[in-house]
Amino acid sequence: MFILISLTTLVYCKSTKLNSVEYSPSIKQLEIANIKWANTLPLELKQGQNIFSTKCIECHQSKTIVNYNEKKWILIIDEMSEKSKLSVEEKLKLTKYILSYRQEKTIVNSN
Repeated sequence: MFILISLTTLVYCKSTKLNSVEYSPSIKQLEIANIKWANTLPLELKQGQNIFSTKCIECHQSKTIVNYNEKKWILIIDEMSEKSKLSVEEKLKLTKYILSYRQEKTIVNSN
């Protein structure tokens, strides 16, 4: 009984924690996204982050986005979006979020 309660609490806390974090893309991240995908909206990046933090991290440990280059991320997203049954729109939002976030953090860390 104790184990069941503990597991239920863990699952609830994990999902609550992921959903309670309010993410807002930086101006730089939005600029980066708009270079590759004209007219990208902040909402699309927020939705991409939500897909990452719910669907990706649901099965995988949280990966540091900057650990993989752009080419590797595109391969990962292509493979995993099919397995996780993402729509074309969700896949694009996820791609926009990951690649713009990665590029922003790579620029910041190199300065």
